[in-house]
Amino acid sequence: MAISMEAAMREVGWLSTLTLDTLNLIWIASALFLAGVLEAFLWKMPPFQWLNFPIQRDWFGANKRWRGLVSLPLTFLVGVILFQQIEGVGNLNANFPVHFRDLNAIQFGLLTGFVFNLSELPNSYIKRRLQIPPGDESNPIFYVVDHVDSTYGVLILWYFYFQFPAHFIGVGLAVTPLLFMGATALRKRLGLK
Repeated sequence: MAISMEAAMREVGWLSTLTLDTLNLIWIASALFLAGVLEAFLWKMPPFQWLNFPIQRDWFGANKRWRGLVSLPLTFLVGVILFQQIEGVGNLNANFPVHFRDLNAIQFGLLTGFVFNLSELPNSYIKRRLQIPPGDESNPIFYVVDHVDSTYGVLILWYFYFQFPAHFIGVGLAVTPLLFMGATALRKRLGLK
């Protein structure tokens, strides 16, 4: 059974979009990973020690702290500005659907960082009601949910507020939890989490 040329072109186009979107997500996630690393150092500074107390211990547990709601938006803003500068050199990533250089750094950095951490709170609330201790990774379902909550919250923000393309968000639904799991494992290995 011969494949038509048109069907073959559609297949190549679909694979090309999937590849570009995945690489683009890795590019954006790299700035978010950098923000997570910077955040670990920021937490040691006196202003962030003042914010080192639970948001609401009974609802979310002791690990969800005010410093995270403040520090990740700030460090992701720094990451966005740095990556905008990198993209400004030459025609880097010209075929990506989303570029840091096209985004308002303050809006994108602060909102994405804030929503990333804010999106963890409903999951933490449910886990506390189910008596699951903070940081417990023994339950595979909650391990996955722990890596989906933040990423899906951010994808919703990107789609509705920043109006990123639907195909990019669709790829993100599958790829970003995997990237986040990898980043979490790397941060643990580096002693940053």
